[in-house]
Amino acid sequence: MTYRPSGAETDVDVDVRALVSVLVRKLPYLTVFVGVVAAGVFFLLGRIAPVYTSEATILIEMGESDLTRTNESSGRTDTVLDEQAITSQVQLIRSRDLAQRVSEKLDLAKRGEFDPELAERSAFQDVLSRLGLAEVTTDSSIEERVLKAYYKKLSVYAVERSRVITVEFSSNDPELAASAANAIAEGYIALQREAKRDTTAVAVEWLSTQIADLRTKVVDAEAKVERFRTEHDLFSSGGQTPTTLTEQQLGDLSGELARVHGERVDAETKAAQIRAGIEAGAAPNLTDVINSQLIQRLVEQEVALRSQIAQLSATLLSEHPRMKELNAQVADLDRQIAAEARKILESFEAEAALARSREADIARNLDELKSVAARANDAAVDLRALDREASAQRELLDSYLRRYREALAREQANYLPVDARVISRAAVSIEPSFPKKVPMTAATAAATLILAVAFVLLNELASGRPMRRAPLGVPASPVTETAPGRGRLGWPDDLGRTAPEEATLVPAIDHQVDESLAAIASEVADRGVKRVLVTVAEAGDREKRPLAAVALARALARSEARVVVIDFHDDDADTIAMGEAADLPGFSDLFDGEASFAQVIFRDRRSRVHFIPAGSKPLRAELLEAERLETVLSALTLTYDHVIVDASDEMIALLAPECGLALVASAFGADDRQTKAAFDRITAASDAEVRLLVAESAGDEAEFSAALGQGGKKQPADAAA
Repeated sequence: MTYRPSGAETDVDVDVRALVSVLVRKLPYLTVFVGVVAAGVFFLLGRIAPVYTSEATILIEMGESDLTRTNESSGRTDTVLDEQAITSQVQLIRSRDLAQRVSEKLDLAKRGEFDPELAERSAFQDVLSRLGLAEVTTDSSIEERVLKAYYKKLSVYAVERSRVITVEFSSNDPELAASAANAIAEGYIALQREAKRDTTAVAVEWLSTQIADLRTKVVDAEAKVERFRTEHDLFSSGGQTPTTLTEQQLGDLSGELARVHGERVDAETKAAQIRAGIEAGAAPNLTDVINSQLIQRLVEQEVALRSQIAQLSATLLSEHPRMKELNAQVADLDRQIAAEARKILESFEAEAALARSREADIARNLDELKSVAARANDAAVDLRALDREASAQRELLDSYLRRYREALAREQANYLPVDARVISRAAVSIEPSFPKKVPMTAATAAATLILAVAFVLLNELASGRPMRRAPLGVPASPVTETAPGRGRLGWPDDLGRTAPEEATLVPAIDHQVDESLAAIASEVADRGVKRVLVTVAEAGDREKRPLAAVALARALARSEARVVVIDFHDDDADTIAMGEAADLPGFSDLFDGEASFAQVIFRDRRSRVHFIPAGSKPLRAELLEAERLETVLSALTLTYDHVIVDASDEMIALLAPECGLALVASAFGADDRQTKAAFDRITAASDAEVRLLVAESAGDEAEFSAALGQGGKKQPADAAA
């Protein structure tokens, strides 16, 4: 049987077993190739001069030159790491002065590693130099060549978030690499020592000059303060604030005024109490009155007389001369007590008047002293300003003296504390840092193996030998038995594309044809089949053929899919079932170029399906050009989700190859001769899967015809499903 590809139903798959077998066959060659490459790389790496790297580490100490930061919330001063300061130290280590010192110390100019002119040059290098492809070193000085090689081998970097600087130096001589790294670290420390020594000498000289000037300024400032204090009668009261005589007098008068005011208030209060007591006749009961000795004697006499009156009242009447005499004496004593109380009242009133007079006098004196004190305060402010200036000059002098003594002590003792020290000296490296023969050879071998395997696989894939065609959809699993009724016929992969002796049915979907069609429509939608071929198995009476294409299209339209039906029969059955009239322009007119797509596409009256009639001209397979036919159908395939081709027997060979699914409508079973003949016609032209829709009994045939509709030019329009 001739193989015909189906673009909508099949896809290209890669045979992994074939690729693995190719790799297994090529494995000896790959092994030999990778081994040769690894050996060559190992040999070449062995010819390269080894490079040894040694490193020394320097710690930047926290000295006087450290930058500080003040915490605004707590007021504390915290030492912080200045990254820019560390970077500046790295640049100092890479400075040209230090490089020249190290070069002179190690005599690098006499080493061919640093001066290319001392090394042997090959003829190939000379040719490259003449062509301008290699560097010409004869035009530069020896110092420039040495320093250029020196900087290529030097690496200085600061360890992140620390005060440690690492100095790395590379060389073909491991001892030279270690010596150079240590020499660079020691040279950096020496540079700092020299800078400190020069700075100290300059500081001593500058401080001595400043101290002499400051001493004169301090003496002048203190003399000015004392002179100003004497002129304005200002003196210190034991504290820092200067006090004048006026201020002291103000304080004394304020205290005196308060005391006099208190006495006046006390006298006025006592006078008011005594006056109220006299008016109420209860003056002897007051404390100030009772304390008077005269009033006390008068009160004692009154008490004695009242006692006699009380004794005589028991025997004498009130009108008795003795009783009258005693009462007259008591009344006289009361008058004397009241007179004495008024004298006391007058004394308190005199004290209050004296206190008021004294208070007014003190207030006048205070007003006068306040005006004098205002002028004294201005002088005190000026005095404090002069005193602060003198104190500032004195503190600055003390600070300069302290720093001068420290600098002088360091200079005399020849001791210079530095801000950096070497914490790790470079050691002679045992193994070279480049090249790493074993790791680099292993990496090269692995990369070579991967590239070789990729080349073999790509070459094999390009040849197309491991490619095979596989169906996009997965056919339903066949079963050997099923319940009687309507069903779909599925073809197993191992049976090929011809009908077996006995048809194999998938499990029945339901006893209703519309449910069977719904299941087929669901399969078409799920698998994304673009083209579906529909044909009728019976080759007899075509006037009563079932309209399976119309029913399937309407079932697909229920899922909101865009469906078009193309009728290749000359009986106009689909057109009459879906449209309002027959003899409409159709596919034959479109194919001949006499009509456009818009003129031949019509809308189904019972669904959203579109359909294209057969046309006014007869459709014959020998009259249709295959390439042009495929162009028209491809355009429809791009526009619609599903294209259903309702084909006659003679059109199957032309239309079936590009269809992803074929549906055979029959009133008989799968073992019927006509059904098998329809299968043979489809499988001979295409590898599409075939579905059979059957009615297995005479009683079901009427239901089948009613559900699908029967075709025929004489059929009424309302007889279609």
